[in-house]
Amino acid sequence: MASSKRSGTRVNWLDATRGAAVILMIIYHTCWDLVFLFGHHIGWFANHPDLLLNRIICFSFILISGYSVGLSRQILRRGVIVFLCGAAITVVTLVFTPNNPIWFGILTFIGSAMLIMAVLDKGLKKAPAIPGIIICLFLFVLFYHVIEGRLSFFTFPVATISKGLYKNYITAYLGFPFKGFISEDYFSILPWIFLYMTGYFAYQATSDFAKKTAGPIRKWGLLSLLGRYSLQIYIVHQGVIFVVLKILNWAGII
Repeated sequence: MASSKRSGTRVNWLDATRGAAVILMIIYHTCWDLVFLFGHHIGWFANHPDLLLNRIICFSFILISGYSVGLSRQILRRGVIVFLCGAAITVVTLVFTPNNPIWFGILTFIGSAMLIMAVLDKGLKKAPAIPGIIICLFLFVLFYHVIEGRLSFFTFPVATISKGLYKNYITAYLGFPFKGFISEDYFSILPWIFLYMTGYFAYQATSDFAKKTAGPIRKWGLLSLLGRYSLQIYIVHQGVIFVVLKILNWAGII
């Protein structure tokens, strides 16, 4: 998704930024497994900074994906692939961890956002970029607590939302989860589409810079490599982490 429209080149700083987010994601899930699956105490993780790290990672992936839409020539195709990967993760968790399923996780959201942008791209390109960033950030903050039944601007309440909207899995997908809805990784269309669109407009504002900084594919080394294969890494990393930790635990190392 960070490929420029010049053949054989990439926007390597974007790949590298995504690669850094991949490393943070691996650290986060390794700590999560150590604490919740293997019973180890990690002080900083247990005292809730893990939630901040989780949000930093997710914000990064969503913003970068939104930014990268402007560099993609196959938004619809990529959106379908990512959405199906997210759906596959849902099926796997329903089969193997039915008490802790993943409904509408980050891959499902990013795939959905790509499909939405495939429809809106031509129209939004005509919109001014800087006002677009400001409006989308405002809407993201306003809708951030929509799953809790309210609109607010940071700590200031704006409005409550009718409980009648919170009905089923379709409404949960949109941002209105029903009572008893459970998901280990949940990113609904609202409010996250506005953060995604912030990334989209950020590209529109800096597209000349992105094109000028495209370079040889391997220029940034490991970080760039991790960023280019972030989807594949996301799909397999949790299984790999668990197996490695299981071996280390069996060997008495952890």
